[in-house]
Amino acid sequence: MPAAGCFARRAFAVAVLAATAASGCAAHAEAPPPAHMQCFTMAQARGKIEAHKLADPFRSMREAALRLQGEPLGARLCQVDEGLIYEISLLRRDGHIVKIHVDAFSGRAHSGALGD
Repeated sequence: MPAAGCFARRAFAVAVLAATAASGCAAHAEAPPPAHMQCFTMAQARGKIEAHKLADPFRSMREAALRLQGEPLGARLCQVDEGLIYEISLLRRDGHIVKIHVDAFSGRAHSGALGD
């Protein structure tokens, strides 16, 4: 049952996120978000993806997960200055959560986007 395995991995990822948030420790490696970054709700993001013909966020998440050998946790569409990016959260094999920024138009890593 491949679906059960996927569910178990996601349940584990959620448990790790909850434990990290509860402990208050910084178990993730990421650059702080730019001060001028505004993220959209899911409904707003869907509208912008259709209106601007943006890259598929799920494909961008999968590609980032393969590059960094992590489990994709989520993506959100954000605006930085005049550009649109996806902020993608990944759970690495070492248990650290990383956030990377991907250009929403091309689906490619945004400058300085890959965490360690």
